[in-house]
Amino acid sequence: MLVVMGSPPPPTTATIADRIADRLAIYLGPHTGRVAVKTFAQKALGRGPETLELGDLPKLETALRPMLRTLVGAARAELVLAEIRRELAK
Repeated sequence: MLVVMGSPPPPTTATIADRIADRLAIYLGPHTGRVAVKTFAQKALGRGPETLELGDLPKLETALRPMLRTLVGAARAELVLAEIRRELAK
């Protein structure tokens, strides 16, 4: 892997799960955000959040979408998912 000086390092798998949980926590609360990442990573991928990679995001989004639509509404759910994508693109 080529790392250019001055560029941020790629996120670790733990960081990916934490960043998603932190974004969800804004809308769901910190405990629920972490539980959601754990539960839906297992549901969507068959493995825990500590193994999340950026390529797993589409499957995780698909799993999270119905829960988010129920808790925060359809429009806000799409906003939350877009925020997660932007957060991980940094």
